[in-house]
Order: sequence, then C-alpha cells, then structure tokens
Amino acid sequence: METVVVATTEEGLAGVRDRLGELGVLGIDIVSPGETRRLALAAVDDEWEAERLTVALRAEGALAVTRPGGGARLEAWTRSTRPITFGARLSVCFAWSEHDRAGLPGVLELGLGGFGNGAHPSTRLLIDELLHRITGGERVLDVGCGSGVLGLCALALGASRVVAVDLKADAVDATRRNAALNGMDGRVEATIAPLGEIGGAFDVVVANVGRAAVVELAPELVRLVAPGGWLAVSGISSSQCALVVGFLGPLVELGRRTSDEWAAVVLAPRERV
Repeated sequence: METVVVATTEEGLAGVRDRLGELGVLGIDIVSPGETRRLALAAVDDEWEAERLTVALRAEGALAVTRPGGGARLEAWTRSTRPITFGARLSVCFAWSEHDRAGLPGVLELGLGGFGNGAHPSTRLLIDELLHRITGGERVLDVGCGSGVLGLCALALGASRVVAVDLKADAVDATRRNAALNGMDGRVEATIAPLGEIGGAFDVVVANVGRAAVVELAPELVRLVAPGGWLAVSGISSSQCALVVGFLGPLVELGRRTSDEWAAVVLAPRERV
C-alpha cells in the first residue's frame, strides 16, 4: 500500500478532494501540519497506481508526491521531510511534510523541482551567514539558485528583493514556484540570463556553486558587489579557500565558516573592512 500526498490549503482542500474522487480514490485522510497547510493523503493499492496518480495530479499543477508504504523506505522518507531549523528565526520544510510546524520560527516551504532545501552543509553555511549579516532592506543576488532557498531565506530575514540566476531552466522555474508558494513572488526575479548580463550592484551576493564555477565567474561576482556589500561563496573545501580568495581580489576576506570538509568564505570591498 502506497500513499499519494497532495499539499494544499484550507481553501483548496475541497477541490483536491473532488479531483481525487474523480480519479477513483475513495479513502482520503486529511492532515493539518501547520496553520494554513493541509495535506490530503490518498491510499492506493500499489506503487504503479501511486505513480500514475501523482503524475496526473502534477500535470494539473498540484503539489503531489508519493509516500512509501512502510519499512526502511518510509523511515527514510520521514527523516528527509523533517523541517530544518536555523537558529531562532528561520525554518525550511517541504510543503508535503507531515511533521508539525507548530512553534517553528519563520517557516519557508519548498515545492517540487530545483535543488537544495538547506540540508547540505554548503547551503547551511550560507544560511548561517545570512542569519548573521542580513540587517534589512538588502538587494540580494543568488547565483546558482537551485530551488531558490537562499534567496527566499534572505527575504524571510528582511532583505527587500532577490535576483536569482541559474543555468538550468528547471531551477529557475522551481525558484519562481517556491517564491509564489511563500507569497514572495513579487520580490523575486528568477532568470537564466548569464551573469555578465546582470546589471547593477547588490548588497549581498551568495554563490553556492563550487570552486570551478567561483573561479570562472570571479570577475562578475566581484563586479556585482556594491561598495558597502558583501559576497559569500560556498561549495568549496577548506583547503580551497585560499585559492578562491585569490581569484576574488580585490575583495578581501571578512571571515569563513566550515562544516566537516565544506567551507564558506565571506568577502567585501576593502573600503568596507
């Protein structure tokens, strides 16, 4: 027995019930893990039927996923959908997570597609920097946005606007959907435009893209940092920090964070130091 989970709201719940009924689902349970989030859980006979149902619902724009029926797969699912909390101000979870959101600070939800939910050390390091350095009103550039999680975290912490760029159209689409899911779509511009076509200067630039990409993009990353702003790069190892900092001159290092073999470096124009 498998379960199809559809994430919706109180207002959308009746429509989801009706659509599941039209698709032949009879037994539907409702879970309310948060104040506004509702989950419709539809039990189906096997994984093939669950997959068919999930694909059909996604094609109609629904936030639908298949939950394993039991055993080790279900245990792994439960662990992977647990909300992630960052300090006392911010939490990130998947929209279909059945874990209780009550008491969690600043909940951001992520939907389908893209890459990154804050769990990877390289992402966590940059979120920690945002928690420490965002003061409010910043214009933020998220380079290699993946799911948009870094930009959305910046907005949740008080930034004013985000430009999110990625080479992959799927990542840009996921970022737009996640911005809308959190009511932030009016403050997020997501694009596949090359970094060289991005104009202006940003108070904050974050790039979780790895050593090779940082080195390749270094001149543009430096150009896009406002005189009073800062740049944080991640996806690198501790042993690569000095090399990366060398390519990002004339910015100078403000500090770095490490987690296991991963590191993040923060740099700024010399006049800010």
